[in-house]
Amino acid sequence: MAELDPFGAPASAPGGPALGNGVAGAGEEDPAAAFLAQQESEIAGIENDEAFAILDGGAPGPQPHGEPPGGPDAVDGVMNGEYYQESNGPTDSYAAISQVDRLQSEPESIRKWREEQMERLEALDANSRKQEAEWKEKAIKELEEWYARQDEQLQKTKANNRSRRATCMCV
Repeated sequence: MAELDPFGAPASAPGGPALGNGVAGAGEEDPAAAFLAQQESEIAGIENDEAFAILDGGAPGPQPHGEPPGGPDAVDGVMNGEYYQESNGPTDSYAAISQVDRLQSEPESIRKWREEQMERLEALDANSRKQEAEWKEKAIKELEEWYARQDEQLQKTKANNRSRRATCMCV
């Protein structure tokens, strides 16, 4: 009777069960195991790094000429013989350069539209400031008229009250 692996698949090769695609697993390396082994070796390299020796009170070892700190595997990038580390996001200088590139690569029609919009918005702003000034003048004029009517009404009320008082006292 054929041998079965724990999942019920027949074992066809001495190295292990056959895979579902008909390829034997003995000659194939497990990608997950390879990835885990690579990660473990990187972690071990980080733990054995000379920088940790400084924290433990030791002194850093001398770096060979031309190698970046941390050894040759620690290089993020090399430019003109100088070592640099890549950053996750754009820096201020990068943002400024990309802004200039965007403006330089902008099509003529969009640039023209942007200028027309700026002119249009400036005209609308000037018009709204003019309208606001007119409204303020109109409001001041109406307020002065209201005060004049109120004063006139107050004078009439005072005159009426005086005449009534004089009539009431005479009787």
